[in-house]
Amino acid sequence: MPAWSGTSAPWAARPTPNIGRAARRRGGYEASFTVPQISDLDVPGPMPPMAVLVPGAQLSAPSADGVLSHNGRTYLELVTRETVLAVRDPATGEFRERAPHQLAATGAPLQRVAGTSTWTRSGAATPVPQAISVPVTVRGRLDPVWDLQRYDVSQARGVPPLPMPGMHDFVVEGQRYYVDMRFVLKAYKSQHSHIMQRDANGRLRNQGSVAEDGIFRLGMAPLTYLPIGGVTSRVEVDTVRNKWRLYGNGVEPIYLDTGGHLSSWVPELRLREIGDIIADARRVLGYTGVSSDMSQGLMSTMDKHTYRYMQQYARQLIVFDTRAIREASVRDRDRLIDEHIWRHGYPYDRLRQAISAQADGRALPVGIAQFDPLQGMATVSAREGGSFNLQIVSRHDQLHYPRRQRSDAHQRLFEQWSALSIQATAARGKANELMYQQMLVDDGYQILSGGTYGGGQYGFDLVFTGPTGAVYLLEVKHSPPGNPDRLSPVSMAMRGGYWQMEDRWVEAVLAHSEVARSQAGVAVRQALSNQRLFKLIGATTSNGTQYLFKIDMSPVR
Repeated sequence: MPAWSGTSAPWAARPTPNIGRAARRRGGYEASFTVPQISDLDVPGPMPPMAVLVPGAQLSAPSADGVLSHNGRTYLELVTRETVLAVRDPATGEFRERAPHQLAATGAPLQRVAGTSTWTRSGAATPVPQAISVPVTVRGRLDPVWDLQRYDVSQARGVPPLPMPGMHDFVVEGQRYYVDMRFVLKAYKSQHSHIMQRDANGRLRNQGSVAEDGIFRLGMAPLTYLPIGGVTSRVEVDTVRNKWRLYGNGVEPIYLDTGGHLSSWVPELRLREIGDIIADARRVLGYTGVSSDMSQGLMSTMDKHTYRYMQQYARQLIVFDTRAIREASVRDRDRLIDEHIWRHGYPYDRLRQAISAQADGRALPVGIAQFDPLQGMATVSAREGGSFNLQIVSRHDQLHYPRRQRSDAHQRLFEQWSALSIQATAARGKANELMYQQMLVDDGYQILSGGTYGGGQYGFDLVFTGPTGAVYLLEVKHSPPGNPDRLSPVSMAMRGGYWQMEDRWVEAVLAHSEVARSQAGVAVRQALSNQRLFKLIGATTSNGTQYLFKIDMSPVR
């Protein structure tokens, strides 16, 4: 089985003043009532693509040393049929790969294959080149233009404001409701999530609640609503497909997926019109015998893996092709991707190019980033107190790293970990780290050395880079044993007045000279200063299941 087998971000955790004004004009939420919604500030459409891997037809003939050139840049052709941007390492004189958006080379050293004009990555086995197939057809936008105003069921016009101290108010179907002013989705607390309504005597009565996924449930039945794009919409679960649908007035329902955070929602991929992409995605994942219709009924496990692969790759391509998102901080990126999807639809042509090349074993075309599931995955927000709801993470594929079989080396490490007593805390912790390290290496990530101090007892668990040069910081945890039917939360520890994985904790670790001078420390410091550091948790359950997910620590303050 291939290494990949395998969802959600609130739109505005920190709403802009424009959002607040728009919400108040509609009798809706105050700016500080952080429910998911789309920013009023537009996100530019796709920028011209950057070259990542280029076809040889655009390059000069190779020199005697096998070097190609184009627009003043140097490229090398690999035995894998990839043509990569390369620069000489000033320290060693070796050619190394360089991502176009980076100033320095970060890739592996490249070595000339004797007697040929091709090159190979250091230590890489020489694969058999694959045949090049016909380029894909460009079709343009497939998604409809979604007008969320047509899905507004608030009926707020003419409903008089009735402010209540300590409460935020909003209107649903002509009725005014209230929620505790302390309620914030990103730091979810169920005791603050009750939805109240005034009775005839002016007293507040409980009428429902806000779920952690951002869905409002009102009444005894209950009826379900979603604040989205500055409007309040009716949502229901399609029991045949087990998906939420957004309903409006005389318009087609919109099937929803989890976006970049748990409480954020985006439209579903246009499944009925991308059969060719689905077929190629199945080939990439090894599901060549599957031909089910994803748009009908419940998805099989293989269909879910295929869908998630397409969704995550599409989100990654949006980042890479859209400068405003590519240059945004890690904290804002998921929200901007979600906004982009609502405004511009999914990049199906780019996705078709990427996946067909992967399926055929061809070099990726101009401007197509190599797939990295961590770039398209959702981000999980910490609750106050630095904990993460692992039960919710486990239920949403978009919230955790794709499932796949263990390699032989990974399986051996798993067996060694399993044999250790739960009381052997230090040994089990180290074995757990080794399992994650092996999993990442198997999937093509590069582990960076160093990052610890005090004889390796303190500091960063793992620092690694992805195929597009993204820097990741991973904290490895064990999920405490608990109810056999429910996973226990995992929590960050408090170190020196800061929660683990907070920026200030990261800076405190980097203050140690052993860390600062290491390969891992240098990469983390640069990524943190550029607001490009992706933080992750690896949580291992008592049966050895590993959940790897991206995190946002900002709600702890």
